[in-house]
Amino acid sequence: MLSHHERSELDKIERWFEFSDPELAAALSRGKPAPSRRLLTVLAVLFDVAAVGFLVAGVVTTSPALTLCALLSAGGGVALHIVRGHGHS
Repeated sequence: MLSHHERSELDKIERWFEFSDPELAAALSRGKPAPSRRLLTVLAVLFDVAAVGFLVAGVVTTSPALTLCALLSAGGGVALHIVRGHGHS
């Protein structure tokens, strides 16, 4: 059982979370943490860079496999950009 002081400290932390990051506070109160926006952004950019790299390599070497990898990476990047945009609007 928490003491009165511990409960008041937890209340302060909860109010700070609600003020500083209302999205996170709402997600935590629902029991489902929101996906990290930074992680989704990093993954989307990595997919974009990989797609460009595969496309350049596929064109230079005329490799259909690398071109296919470029298309798949581009599709993954688009999907991540969409999820990132819808999840945090």
